[in-house]
Amino acid sequence: MAEECHALLKSFCAIKGVSVSDYCYELIAVDFANECRDDPQVRALLVKGEYPIGSAANKLKKEIMSEFPSE
Repeated sequence: MAEECHALLKSFCAIKGVSVSDYCYELIAVDFANECRDDPQVRALLVKGEYPIGSAANKLKKEIMSEFPSE
C-alpha cells in the first residue's frame, strides 16, 4: 500500500476507534465468507475441515452448512 494511503487508513481507523489490523481482518473475513457462499470449491474446503469448537472457522462452517444443507 502506498505510504500516503496507509497514513489515510490509519487516520480513518483512529476516527472509527479500531486498529488497522482489526479493520483489515473484518474486511478479509467478510470477503472470505462471501467466497465460501459463491464458490463451490472454496465452500467444499471449508466444509471438509475440522475446526476448534467456538472458533470463527467453526462458526462460519455451521453457517455455510445451514445455508447449503445438501453439501
